[in-house]
Amino acid sequence: MIEIQNAGWYTTIQDLGRFGHQSLGVPVSGAMDLIAFNWANRLLNNDPNAACLEMTIKGPSLKFHQATHIAITGALMPALLNFNPVKMYEPIQINKGDILQFSTTKGGCRTYLALLGGLQTETVLGSKSQYKGLTRQHHIDKKSLIPFQEIPFPPKRAKIKKQLINYGDLKLEAFEGPEYHLLDTASKNTLKKKKFSISQNNNRMGYRLNEKIMQQLPQIWTAPTLPGIVQLTPDGTLIILMRDAQVTGGYPRILQLSDDALNLLAQKSTRDRIKFEITSLQ
Repeated sequence: MIEIQNAGWYTTIQDLGRFGHQSLGVPVSGAMDLIAFNWANRLLNNDPNAACLEMTIKGPSLKFHQATHIAITGALMPALLNFNPVKMYEPIQINKGDILQFSTTKGGCRTYLALLGGLQTETVLGSKSQYKGLTRQHHIDKKSLIPFQEIPFPPKRAKIKKQLINYGDLKLEAFEGPEYHLLDTASKNTLKKKKFSISQNNNRMGYRLNEKIMQQLPQIWTAPTLPGIVQLTPDGTLIILMRDAQVTGGYPRILQLSDDALNLLAQKSTRDRIKFEITSLQ
């Protein structure tokens, strides 16, 4: 068991996501930064879908009631194991009774903690990803107990020497969305040339941008949406849908972020700036 002594700012359990249930209105969810999530599991030779902790901005304080190995990836979030600093991007041995304390991120905003064998929490519709209204908890609370298996064999001593992605990069690769053609030339040029900033309204469901596109498009019939879709609201606000976003929407879908861009955006927060690098599929 892991005992949550302090939950941090916003800590959730995530895996690759919940697929095949969008027709029921169930979002995909899953880890926001799938690159960091995948490497956390790979460093421990875990199943690719093994559930991890996703820690946002400020991490938790954890007490381990069993021995295990862990790996920490994603945004730099300094951590102390029994008051001694530990490294990221390599396996770390944990003994029974150890206490792991995380501080605040420095560059990026989401960090991943994988355990050998993964977290053994409830599975709902094929996924352990927490989501409000679907799982019993939508985030980790103080004094929670999280089960995991104590696996006797250690992982390979693999490690990564440097961070895989430059989280300070502004450029987000994007493709023209289904309603992109409805934009006039001035709006298209704004999308291609302007730097946008992320508003304080950002979470696992979506990111609103501060700068607007000054063209009002007609609303569309409710249509499918995916994480990475960029919607344009009637007042010109841009909303980028993230992993917990709704599966349909009535706002014009003017762009679609690439997978790499969505992972990069997941590491950005309020006031961070971005720039769309738009590619036509025609």
